[in-house]
Amino acid sequence: MALQVRVLYDFQGEPGNGELTIYENDILDVIRQDVGDGWWEGQNPSGHRGLFPEAYVEVITTPPPPSFSPPPVPQMQLPTAPMQSPTAPLQSPTTLPQKTESFDDWDEDWDEESSYSQDSTQEGGLNGQGNFGLNAPNREYRKNSTDIKSGTVRKNYSRFSVFSKSGGEAYLMGNVSKKSLSPAGGVTIIETDEGPQWEPDINPFQTQIRNPKKESKLKGIKSFICYQITPSNTGIQVSRRYKHFDWLYERLVEKFITICVPALPDKQVTGRYEETFIEKRMEQLQRWMSRMTNHPVISRSEVFQHFVTCTDEKLWKVGKRKAEKGDFAGAAFFSLVQTPQNPLDLAVVEQHHDNFHKFVKSMDESLKQVTLCVHEHSKKHIGPFKREYNKLGASFSSLAASFELDNGLHPDVSKEESQRLTSALNHTGKTYSEIGNLYSEQPKQDLYPLEDSMREYTGMLACFPDMISFHKHTLATERECQKSQEDGKIDGLEAEQVRRRADVISYSMMAEMNHFHQERVKDYKEMMQRYLQEQIKFYETITNKLQENLAMYGDINT
Repeated sequence: MALQVRVLYDFQGEPGNGELTIYENDILDVIRQDVGDGWWEGQNPSGHRGLFPEAYVEVITTPPPPSFSPPPVPQMQLPTAPMQSPTAPLQSPTTLPQKTESFDDWDEDWDEESSYSQDSTQEGGLNGQGNFGLNAPNREYRKNSTDIKSGTVRKNYSRFSVFSKSGGEAYLMGNVSKKSLSPAGGVTIIETDEGPQWEPDINPFQTQIRNPKKESKLKGIKSFICYQITPSNTGIQVSRRYKHFDWLYERLVEKFITICVPALPDKQVTGRYEETFIEKRMEQLQRWMSRMTNHPVISRSEVFQHFVTCTDEKLWKVGKRKAEKGDFAGAAFFSLVQTPQNPLDLAVVEQHHDNFHKFVKSMDESLKQVTLCVHEHSKKHIGPFKREYNKLGASFSSLAASFELDNGLHPDVSKEESQRLTSALNHTGKTYSEIGNLYSEQPKQDLYPLEDSMREYTGMLACFPDMISFHKHTLATERECQKSQEDGKIDGLEAEQVRRRADVISYSMMAEMNHFHQERVKDYKEMMQRYLQEQIKFYETITNKLQENLAMYGDINT
């Protein structure tokens, strides 16, 4: 007997995506359960086949174990052994090469950051992302629409939706597998005067990235840069390559769908071992790590702790594989979240959602304008500004050179006073040339750091569209269930369970919104203070040089 399921909710499939339209109480024959992402393949009573969401059905029959005869063992044809010289040792033609594992067990998966000697390999970019995620992670999604048919919730449930792929529908419907949870694995949200917030870490720590080193393996065939990371709470140094950071980023994005995880800086094909690039890369990774360490949920997560503390080869492999299993990743993460008991008002939550959406869009547009202006201003500092001040200084120096031709035979002007004027004018030319050089060097002190900070926040904002989309679909599902209950189409218990699970997602989203705003206020205060302080120092230096030159003219007696 084939596995059969009963449909719990209507689902309008999209034929172009191979989806099957199903209705409540339909009996379906399941063809495949290994489609992935919460989808099964089946056949309806009319004989039509297609994909449908697992969360919309319940199993009514279980097929017996299949009985079959083992397939015949195929005959192995051995390759003909090559002719060997009489003096060569005999080789068995059936001897196969034995696989050996490298120290960090990464070569089976990727090796983008390493390179062969003589630059014989090339690297690709990280999905086109760079500068802390100026391009958002490539998570395609399409908008869902909801309506009511046959007395149940009907979802236009696209398999490319962030909401469906991450298991949001399954979580809301209560179809997440129940697993034993350890107390250490839970996440708590608390209610404060500023709204829901992630529970603070009572043992916060920071990480320092220092001493990048060029290392190699396979007798020098492959080379790479290792960065030394030291957590403040352990003081124990761990060595990580860029691809290890890349691996950590993928795990965090996979696990925390309502937490902002900005993308890493771009990979680079050429010049990876130049000192200036290594220093800049280390600075960018430090900024990214500090952002992760400052988050009260990420910093305490098992995968992040494993990344910053593990020094043992075998334990590293065990932890890596455990993290890649993806337990409680995506929407299943919400099973670990403990929220305040107070139920949320759906209308209030929707208002918060809309306001934050508008804020993110407005801030993103403004950031792009500010970043562009700062970037263009930096270019003017090292180009036109320097050139014009040097040109002005050269013109004053040229005038002073003409004054030096004075033979000092004027009865009303002493030769000494004329020389003082020429010297002061020469100093004016020198002063303006120095000011031009100051303009050229100044972006390193204020504009470049400001631009880096702006780009980091652009990358952070790129995380929010998917998060907002996920939350939007959550609220839409909750409202549909609420309406279905009012119409008597579903019972109150089921609607209440959906509401509670939706509240967990809403609490999580609002906690992340508040965390973002707290970080934003702190960061922008610090970045603008630094920028203005450096600007003041810059113009004070110019003022002092001009005042020094001005005093030279005061010493001339006329």
